Amino acid sequence: MNDRLILPLAEDVEKVLKFDVKEVPSFPPVMTKLLALCNSNQTHMEDLSKLVETDPGISTRVLSIVNSAFFGLKRTITDVTEAIIFLGVDEVKNISLKASVFEKMIRPGKIKSFHRAFFWRHCLCVACLGRAIAEEVHYPALEEAYMAGLLHDFGKIIFDLQGCVNYGEFVANAAACHGQVIDEERDIMGMGHDDIGAYYSHAWHLPEALTLVINTHHRRFEHLDLSDEEATLISIVALANFLAWTQGIGSLDINHPPVLQPEITRYIPLFEVNFKRIIKKMDREMERTAQFYNFVFPSSSQFRENLLQANLKLSAISSKAYFNGAAKAANSHKSQAVMESITAPHRSLDPETVIQETLKAIYNDFHFDRIYFLKPVMPSRQLTVVNCLEKGEPVQSLISVQVSLHKRAKGLIQCLRNKEPVLVNGQTAGDRDILSAFNAHEMLLVPFCSRNKVVGILGMDHARSKKAIPSNIFSIIGIVANELGMALENATAYSEARSISMRDGLTGLLNRMTIDQRLTEGFNKAVKGEHTLSLVMIDVDFFKKFNDTFGHQAGDVILKLISKTLKKISRPSDHVGRYGGEEFIVVLNDTSLDKAAAYAERVRKEVRRLGELLADRFPGLTLSVSAGVSEYKKGIKTKDALVAAADKALYKAKETGRDRVVTGV
Repeated sequence: MNDRLILPLAEDVEKVLKFDVKEVPSFPPVMTKLLALCNSNQTHMEDLSKLVETDPGISTRVLSIVNSAFFGLKRTITDVTEAIIFLGVDEVKNISLKASVFEKMIRPGKIKSFHRAFFWRHCLCVACLGRAIAEEVHYPALEEAYMAGLLHDFGKIIFDLQGCVNYGEFVANAAACHGQVIDEERDIMGMGHDDIGAYYSHAWHLPEALTLVINTHHRRFEHLDLSDEEATLISIVALANFLAWTQGIGSLDINHPPVLQPEITRYIPLFEVNFKRIIKKMDREMERTAQFYNFVFPSSSQFRENLLQANLKLSAISSKAYFNGAAKAANSHKSQAVMESITAPHRSLDPETVIQETLKAIYNDFHFDRIYFLKPVMPSRQLTVVNCLEKGEPVQSLISVQVSLHKRAKGLIQCLRNKEPVLVNGQTAGDRDILSAFNAHEMLLVPFCSRNKVVGILGMDHARSKKAIPSNIFSIIGIVANELGMALENATAYSEARSISMRDGLTGLLNRMTIDQRLTEGFNKAVKGEHTLSLVMIDVDFFKKFNDTFGHQAGDVILKLISKTLKKISRPSDHVGRYGGEEFIVVLNDTSLDKAAAYAERVRKEVRRLGELLADRFPGLTLSVSAGVSEYKKGIKTKDALVAAADKALYKAKETGRDRVVTGV
């Protein structure tokens, strides 16, 4: 096997599909011939004519298009060869490929939660965008990009036809999740559509470039031994897929756009590409196609290039690159002084301390009358002042002052969108409103980023002295902001590392040691009468049978899925942990026994529903859990006694038939 392809093993494919993997479904012969023609640099008219003439679906489509009102011919063309001459070889290849895929693979599906119409529309859109992007970046094989875009997601069709888990039900379930659909597929279906699609593309001996695209359009690929042309093709399709989702043309009727791989920027100059031209090309071709498939697509007027550029920047710009760019523009002597003054506060690993000390450093170095930190408040689309330093008596109290992100606030929007310092001096009505809220005649706004996202704005002004803000300090302040962003990243990384040490490696829940600590804290407060406290112990029924029947990996899948369910329905104040093996524990602060029992019952029902979804993936076994619940009462002397009470109730649930909730003390 080619070591550049990350393909699943045959035995793993057997576990996620219903049919015997040895009985590989055939790829339609007409499509195989089409792919060969599309990959050929010299397509002979006779070969194409013969293929079109011998397939009724394709010939009907070609003649329908050439005789459509779009071309406005004065006579009807009935000869396929004449139609090919009129339309052109490349156009006919595209029409044939679309018609073949639609007739042989898309149309046979029933209308379910996985709606084939959404899927087909998405495939066409990615194909059109892929060819337009390829032309924009001078990729030599435009039709190859079109073909790869058209077929990049066909693993979803295989799941829909043969998946052990009903793909329509999976889609309905995924709509309620907030993560990436591809990750949900790997958890619920057993592997991703990229895995299953690449497996069959390889088995069908389709072009290797196509298999690579299918295999990696959601994955990192910089570590693979790829040529620049192969990496560029993957980048083109991944970007086309991303653009399609941003335009509301996803393969599923849910709104979960994919994430762009960072290495795409090496092969496609994102900020030099004319996206407006790309979208217009896509619109023209989609309009021609829509009348034959009865679809309605968003028009080019709905496209907002600035919004798209902002999305791309969030995915592509690193704070390091920004820092280097700003450093070149800054006065080196002044920059060095500033950098020395802000180094110390950024050694802290507490984010709040980093922000507070940075405000002090800027205040001391640049002598503004006031400097403040504005924090985004979502989803209300507002910025709130949470910290402020100023000379003398306050001109006004800025803490909790809020600014709305409306379209009239041009300076603020520019600051956030372009991630650059902006001087707000009242040129628009919206800017004047902001200045009035801060009682300032002008203000400098400087965004700072962490992990490529704007996490706050530093604001500064001379509200008391009324001095002008010199423009030559913009780039220097930019350096400070970027250093602040990187310091916050370091603090966040430390926080995450600490969080990892507290969590179970398989499920991501709190580990035994940490949950014991949280339970001790909650128990001590309950003893003091500060709050009520309940405990829920949860155990997976017949867990050993899953491992014995389907292997230990099946057990890992079950544990991870139940963990996600627990996290989904628990409150932020609840502490959810893995207590050992297939047993979970939930510490419910400020929760009475009856409410804890209701929570446990909801968990039981959610897991039962999950089990129904997985019934075909694990035939013969039913996924369920049992739960025991206890509440702190006077007389319970230790937390271990509270755990023992919940564990006793759990054991009783197991004794009385499992898949039950039993309350104890």
